[in-house]
Amino acid sequence: MTETSGVTATAARQGTSANSGGAKAGAEANGQDPAGGRTGSSAEPAASSWARTRQSLAGRGWSLRRRLTITFAIAGVLFTAFGVTFGLGLASMISAVNLQVNRLDPILRYSSYEYSALINEETGVRGYTITHQKDFLQPYYQGSSEAPVDEAKLRGLAAPYPALRADLKMMLAQADHWHNDFAVPVITAVGHGVTPSVLQEQTGKSEFNAFRTEVKTFDNEAERERLSALSSLHDTTRSTIIEAIAAGLLLIGLTLWVRRPLESLRKEAQTVASGDLNHEVEITGSQEIRELAADVEAMRRQLIASLDEASFKATELQRSNRELEQFAYVASHDLQEPLRKVASFCQMLESRYADQLDERARQYIAYAVDGAKRMQGLINDLLAFSRVGQPGAAFRPVDLNEAAGQAVSEIEAAIEDSDATITVDHLPVVTGDRTLLIQLFANLMGNSIKFRRVDVSPVIRITAERKDALWEFSCQDNGIGIDQEYRERVFVIFQRLHPRDAYPGTGIGLALCRKIVDFHGGTIWIDDHTAGQPGATIRWTLPVTATRQGEPGGS
Repeated sequence: MTETSGVTATAARQGTSANSGGAKAGAEANGQDPAGGRTGSSAEPAASSWARTRQSLAGRGWSLRRRLTITFAIAGVLFTAFGVTFGLGLASMISAVNLQVNRLDPILRYSSYEYSALINEETGVRGYTITHQKDFLQPYYQGSSEAPVDEAKLRGLAAPYPALRADLKMMLAQADHWHNDFAVPVITAVGHGVTPSVLQEQTGKSEFNAFRTEVKTFDNEAERERLSALSSLHDTTRSTIIEAIAAGLLLIGLTLWVRRPLESLRKEAQTVASGDLNHEVEITGSQEIRELAADVEAMRRQLIASLDEASFKATELQRSNRELEQFAYVASHDLQEPLRKVASFCQMLESRYADQLDERARQYIAYAVDGAKRMQGLINDLLAFSRVGQPGAAFRPVDLNEAAGQAVSEIEAAIEDSDATITVDHLPVVTGDRTLLIQLFANLMGNSIKFRRVDVSPVIRITAERKDALWEFSCQDNGIGIDQEYRERVFVIFQRLHPRDAYPGTGIGLALCRKIVDFHGGTIWIDDHTAGQPGATIRWTLPVTATRQGEPGGS
């Protein structure tokens, strides 16, 4: 529905571009920037040569495969050695525990039984000697009957130890001496009513003291053997723990030997990725890691070169924007002033010499005035088009109901002339440039009014609908519509679908609408109209950035 014009850019602009174009071409042919800087192709990026020489930078060293092979080989040897050592240590520990629990401790226990039994026998014999009552001999007979069993167990337990065997033999021999030299003769004598002599009493006491000494000697030897076994158990346990710790530390060292270069490279890469592009990547580790680090360093230098290139292009863009601002100033002042003079003097010529001009001369003057006015309109539209998206635009919450109402006020004359009906549904509040959004509504409404059907009053409706994170708007009319093949072309600047005498205008309307919508982060397109109904529907989207809902719109 938009009208376009075939008017080209001004001759003054072309002349300026032509004069500067030759200088730019000559400078670029020499690989230099016209403004004195370098161009994107003026010098090969430093990272290109850097990437080609990364092999020499990476240097030679042990490869990761070699490191892993050595690590696994050492780990295998360690596990084997540790397994053998641990097995031997475990066997030694089991033997020491078995010796402690099943041999030495029982030796001391049965020795205590033997000693206690003989004390009970000695006490019973003395009681019988004094009282002549046979009940006192019960401990004696019980100990005599149990002694062979305990003595046999002691001999079996002490068999592996020569010193214990000798001490045990002495202890049992002394017990036999007490029995044979004192206990048996005394019991026999008392049984016949004879009182034991003092000599016998002394002999019994001497023999029992000798037995007590032998028991003590035997117990001391058994305790020494027990402590020796316990010390051996502690030594074996300590050795096993030390070996396990040493193997663990060696494995940790091997792991760090393989892993530390990777960890170092990760930290280096994170430093660069966090934005510190001036940080040079340290290249260490195995050959593969060194090559990878060299690639990361090459990428860092490539990024620096790219940023330098981007900075150069940004400078060029700033220079281009300054030239555009200068052109806008010239277009708005210097170019429009001659056009105003042409139109004014042509109108003065027509009014002052009207009686001397024929019809053809008046027609020529009308052509000149119309051309000057159209040129002024084209310059104004070009200025409006170029100013969209300029730095410094202030984005604030904009109530689109109020913006649409302001747009209706600006095209009030066209609405009255065409008897148009414009309906604005409830619209939201969005963040944007209020002036540009008003211009967007005014252009779309004015476009619908301009491309109306003959003898049919325009009916225009503005709607809005929330879709996820976007507001989708539509401008629907009952005009002449747009064919499917032209629905993208109408958004291109200076593209016309109708002759100028049928629909006047500069042909920038919908192109300006697209630029405004793009500037606000949305999209605009022409939707398929309802089948069987005339007109066109233009839809566009804007991001949902409203902080409150606007007041309902009106007709």
